[in-house]
Amino acid sequence: MPSSVLLISFGISFVMTVADKVPSFDVTASCKAVAAFGLALAHSPEACVQDENSAHAELVQKWNTYPAAERSRCVSETMVGGDSPSYVEILTCLQLTQEAEALKTPLIGASKTKRGIK
Repeated sequence: MPSSVLLISFGISFVMTVADKVPSFDVTASCKAVAAFGLALAHSPEACVQDENSAHAELVQKWNTYPAAERSRCVSETMVGGDSPSYVEILTCLQLTQEAEALKTPLIGASKTKRGIK
């Protein structure tokens, strides 16, 4: 049991480290890997690199505006498989999380009258 607690503690510290700054990926290799699998039929490796670099620049600019837990989650999700991590995926994950938060309404749980339901 103590080893489980140790592993969980290690995992949490790793996640918190991941969230501190924008991770560093070799996007050229990632884009070539995607192209090699034929997954980017209408998207050249050069366009992929340009998209990744644009997403990286936006992440650098806005990184601290996203909650640390969400940054960690999104980084971890894009690194599943480890072969082709993506700044575009991280940025999309963070944006979708932010949009989902904006959709939450304080009217949930309010009376039907306050919600406009008859």
